[in-house]
Amino acid sequence: MLFKRPITWQRVACHLLYWGISSAVTHTQFVRALQDKPNKHLLYLVSGHHCLTTLLSFFVLGYIVIPNIWYRPRSAWDRALLITGALVMYYVFSCVNTYALLTYVNTHFSSLPIYLSRRVELFLKAPWYKYLVDPSILFFIYGQFISYVTTPLLIKAVRDGYVRSQAQLAAEKERRRLEIDHLALEKEHVTKELIFLRQQINPHFLLNAFNNIYALITRKDNRAADTLANLSTLMRYTLYRTGQDFVPLTDELEFIRGYICMEQIRHTQPGVIDCQLPDVVEAMENWLVPPLLLVTFIENAFKHGLHTVYEGGWVQIAIETDLTIQSRLTLTVTNNKSDTVPGQQTDGGIGLANVRRRLALLYPPTDYSLTISEQPDQFGVRLSIPLKPKGESIYHHGNAITMLTH
Repeated sequence: MLFKRPITWQRVACHLLYWGISSAVTHTQFVRALQDKPNKHLLYLVSGHHCLTTLLSFFVLGYIVIPNIWYRPRSAWDRALLITGALVMYYVFSCVNTYALLTYVNTHFSSLPIYLSRRVELFLKAPWYKYLVDPSILFFIYGQFISYVTTPLLIKAVRDGYVRSQAQLAAEKERRRLEIDHLALEKEHVTKELIFLRQQINPHFLLNAFNNIYALITRKDNRAADTLANLSTLMRYTLYRTGQDFVPLTDELEFIRGYICMEQIRHTQPGVIDCQLPDVVEAMENWLVPPLLLVTFIENAFKHGLHTVYEGGWVQIAIETDLTIQSRLTLTVTNNKSDTVPGQQTDGGIGLANVRRRLALLYPPTDYSLTISEQPDQFGVRLSIPLKPKGESIYHHGNAITMLTH
């Protein structure tokens, strides 16, 4: 759509004031030009004709021709052709208009002032081809254009440019506001989705824990009470300590250690659970990890490994932390595969789909790596994620990253 300024009473008043002053000045000029043979009717005819012609030229050029040439997306070559065409059309219109006026004046007024008699000599007695080659006619037509039409066109161009710039600034401001609102809504959506994903983990983990305790109870094992107390501690952590996107590394390691201890109570055979966890040190308090992310892989390893076979099952778990400049955590989990149970990648539960979604929401793709290896007799996962400094968290969603400092 073409750029259009709204019609207001201020604009109308400005136009009336400008064209009123312009008409008065033009009338004064013609009084002087025709003073050698004053004629009131001739004066008003010529002055009125000149004002109407200027007014018509301004509105046609300023509101139709120039906007269509300049305010539409065009190449420089197209604009040059259109400007040339507009100048030629203006020249033709002015020549015909001037010829018609001088013909009427020469016919209805017997004695003409010198100013008009010279124009009659120039226009009415010139053969048609002189309109194409005579510089006097060319200078007269475009001299009037430069003197009377160019000034209001320049004023309009400056005013239009200012209004357009203000409109563009307002549009850019509105675009930025909408973008900020969109990012805020997106952040809220990501936060809710992360909460939903964390809430999905709790019932699944709780179900597996109850199965472990049930197995101990059916065997009348006195360790059932200890396991239930351990479960209470773990559930307290999941309910009250995992509401944030990131938790201290020490808390997460203690949770994983408690979970593995609970599994070790159920699987008493030596060597079936090989666990290598780093010792908790004070420096780990300054680093953060996503809660309940790592335990998903460990839980799946037990579910699809030891829990699917009567004997011969095994699980290997290793967590390495680098608290230097690299500040990364690497989890490696490997477990046996059962010939009678589908692979873990096709598991219909939460599992890997949940983890992949959480990783995509929390980290840019280049910040983490998740490698899944599947062989006929075993299944392995290796995850490497950056440790976040305490006091800093990152939301990531698609290509948008928002940094929040608490």
